[in-house]
Amino acid sequence: MKKGYAKKLIGTLALTLVLTTALAGCGGSNAKEANNGNAGSDKGNASETKQVTIKVSNWPKPNEEAKIKQYEQIMAQMSTNYPEITVEKDEWGYDVSSFLPKAASGQLPTLYETYFTETSKIINANYAADITDMMKEYGYDKAINPDLLKLVTKDGKYYGIPKDGYNIAMMYNINLFKEAGLVDENGVPKFPKTYEELATTAQTIKEKTGKAGMFLPTKSGQGGWMFMNIAWAYGAEFEKQVDGKWQAVFNSPEAVAALQYVKDLKWKYDVLPDNNLVDVTNDMFRMFGTDQVAMSFGNIDWLPMIQQQTKMSKDNVAMSALPIGPIGEPVTLLGGGLYMFSPNATPEQIDAGFKWLKTYGFTPESSEEALSGWDIEKKTLADQDLIVGPHGLRIWTDEKRIAEEDKILGKYSNVNLDLFRDYMDNGSKGMRAEEPVNAQELYQKLDIALQTVLTDKNADPQKILDKAVEEFQRDYLDKVQ
Repeated sequence: MKKGYAKKLIGTLALTLVLTTALAGCGGSNAKEANNGNAGSDKGNASETKQVTIKVSNWPKPNEEAKIKQYEQIMAQMSTNYPEITVEKDEWGYDVSSFLPKAASGQLPTLYETYFTETSKIINANYAADITDMMKEYGYDKAINPDLLKLVTKDGKYYGIPKDGYNIAMMYNINLFKEAGLVDENGVPKFPKTYEELATTAQTIKEKTGKAGMFLPTKSGQGGWMFMNIAWAYGAEFEKQVDGKWQAVFNSPEAVAALQYVKDLKWKYDVLPDNNLVDVTNDMFRMFGTDQVAMSFGNIDWLPMIQQQTKMSKDNVAMSALPIGPIGEPVTLLGGGLYMFSPNATPEQIDAGFKWLKTYGFTPESSEEALSGWDIEKKTLADQDLIVGPHGLRIWTDEKRIAEEDKILGKYSNVNLDLFRDYMDNGSKGMRAEEPVNAQELYQKLDIALQTVLTDKNADPQKILDKAVEEFQRDYLDKVQ
């Protein structure tokens, strides 16, 4: 899901992303875009080159100091390498409520970001340009993980570029684990291996420190997003096709047991924050970064954002794979973000967008020039004492590119990688893609279920999910053509 914010969140750093991660709006009609100069790329000689203007979404906000510095350096490189290209800034990021009005009114930017869950909806609504020719010209079609490329393909044509992938993991506040006596002789937290161990570990931390042992978001779709990991680990399903039609099935005994587990975190173990209406970026980041909560679901891209927001030490965080549930196998949600182009973008603007991505460092090439943007990003993080070293999922399949990225990570690495070893070695086991139909709306529906069991000690998980299934089926799945 969100990087989104996360979905971010993560460029939030998002990934933000970006938990945090998202899209951006672009003003102007077709005529206005044409007047801004849309012709020409660098394929001809200098005298034939014409000016082209593009607008790029998800520009760093004023409080994202490291990202701003990175973008300033990239903009300087763009001016040197492609003086004919003007890049305009847009801070707006994707969310379900604001995207459709922007798209319908022709206000999407030239290059914008969104999530894997939104791809088919956007393509089917014709809100993304066909970029097949440029994907092939710049070699992205042969260099990106083919499983991810499937998400942006329709009728043999490409409509987006997978930009990052993440799997949900566990994050640990080391200070609170030390205070509770839950670290080994090397200072590495004793990671819970099952969801039951997670509950008892959180309970120990609450008893020893007085702080919340576990954080679980409950609003902005983020609660449902994280709950899905628990429910899958209990054997639940959410959507399935029967005779060609989609059915909501998340009121099964397995799903009910998963919701009961969440209820127990509140009423049996008493390990959650007192506030039952919380999200990731406004609440978890602050609480985790200031030693107010010991554990949370998360992904690697969130860490620099937490540090920037709270001044948390880079040495006060560890990560592991998610615990295992009753099914006895690892399971974690696979999400990510992608780039798309406005359906109004001209071929020249799309070409300019690919040049921006190349300068940014998002390119399959492994030359020093191609990796300079990636190097700038890691150096900028290290210069500000933000975490560098552990890595998440890989987008590129080229071994040379991966090897060069690892060299850069090694050059700027500034943390004890043993604190992240379990995450890097095991975090991607059992990955599952987000639900294919109305995933964001499903998350919001599940938010309500979580809020209900956390605010009402007598709430019945079965009745709550029966109602949620009925409403989700009626409001969304029954309308799928």
